[in-house]
Amino acid sequence: MLEESLVVSSALSAFNNAALVAPAFLWNAVLCIPLFAVVFWFGRFAAPKLGITPYITLPRATFWTIMLTALWCIFMGGNYAALRDEASFLPWIMATILFVSTMFVAGATRAIKLPMFIGATAMSTKQKQLVYFLLGLIILLPVAASYMQNLFAGAIQIGAIFIGFLMGRFVCKNVRSVLWMLLIMLGVTIAVLMQPEFFRFGQLGNLSPMHLIWVLATGLALATAFALNTIHPCGRVHNSAYIKIKWLLRLVVVLAGVLFLLTESVPMFIATVLLFFVMAALSIWHTEKIAMQIPDWAVAASIILFGILIGIQTITCIGILLIASTNNSSKHVPWFLL
Repeated sequence: MLEESLVVSSALSAFNNAALVAPAFLWNAVLCIPLFAVVFWFGRFAAPKLGITPYITLPRATFWTIMLTALWCIFMGGNYAALRDEASFLPWIMATILFVSTMFVAGATRAIKLPMFIGATAMSTKQKQLVYFLLGLIILLPVAASYMQNLFAGAIQIGAIFIGFLMGRFVCKNVRSVLWMLLIMLGVTIAVLMQPEFFRFGQLGNLSPMHLIWVLATGLALATAFALNTIHPCGRVHNSAYIKIKWLLRLVVVLAGVLFLLTESVPMFIATVLLFFVMAALSIWHTEKIAMQIPDWAVAASIILFGILIGIQTITCIGILLIASTNNSSKHVPWFLL
């Protein structure tokens, strides 16, 4: 019989070997499968009995997905000193993502008044402005701390959040939340692929086939969801032309996807996603009618894949709730309240 220590050592060795082959984000998702099952069961069976189903709406899911993505970009603790290239576009990409996210969140919560303070009626206008300014600085401290390795990058991020809040609060109105969310998730996916070592994605920046396949699947899901939510079916494409063009696009998309998997090239990834978007748009134009739930399900699937990709299982649970919910079209509930 084997000793217990040898059995434990053998089990640890086998687990370590498996962990080296499988990426960390995939292991996190596998370990969270019981949580996903509970969330699906809750959305499918418990939520209708508790009367919570009307609160599980696409606008609310969009809001919290953008909020959590922005917080992940801030608190993920990236280190600009770990980048392969000294001159990088990553600070500008991160600033753009935070600007758009903050602008959307501020615009979506426009109906919520800014908090008042004890004795606010006795305070002058300048004193109130000073209090709001100090609160803003306190809120922006985590942003500055997360990018403290590079003063320039931290200043860009702080400025992006501040200007985005002002734009969303006082300028932007009637923002299409789903499209903004899909664009933000696509931007984060491109940034992760562009500088994986900054996001602690892969082993020291080296991507396994599973990393590349999951990134590609996320991009294709985002392209499909974007097409379903922007293009309306009309049935105007002739059937014979549709079949020929569709097979040509399939061939081009497969070639572009294989080339991306072989080269890990960001331009090839963007080209593959754009070509897949064109192919999805062609299918929608050719179709005369699409079920109402399909666009919402496509958005939910993209949220699930994106949440697993960045390792935020709360985002994944939001997508699972959307799929499990029996009524995702209710709009009579204030969606920014949870």
